[in-house]
Amino acid sequence: MIIPGRLRALVTDDNAYARAISAAGLKKLGVGAVVEADGGAAAILALMSEPFDLVLMDWYMPDVSGAGVMTMLRDPRFGAAAQTPVILMTAYASRENIARARQLGVNEVLVKPFSTEQLGTALGRVLGGGSRAASGDSVFL
Repeated sequence: MIIPGRLRALVTDDNAYARAISAAGLKKLGVGAVVEADGGAAAILALMSEPFDLVLMDWYMPDVSGAGVMTMLRDPRFGAAAQTPVILMTAYASRENIARARQLGVNEVLVKPFSTEQLGTALGRVLGGGSRAASGDSVFL
């Protein structure tokens, strides 16, 4: 899949190394602009400030969790950003966590550590017209 270089992505993770690896993977796949947020609160501020084509987000963060971000993001009052595709990245892919993430509107789930190829597949699903319903319960291991 060729990803247009004009795409903007927000990578949110409290772990600097995980953010750097994720950002590098997105850039390798052709995403033009990658903005990093070091936690859920920073992600919410970024989403309120500028448009993004997708969000790649950790689930467990100390300030505002991925669940907290998703609750705000998917609220229709959040505006156009409420439709932004979200790829959850987590090392804790329990059935409960995945079910909760899906319930809150996460489009895809990647289990850490993941490869650039797996990230590309998830991007193809969320950017290629795929949706939660279309992608089913896919989890990339």
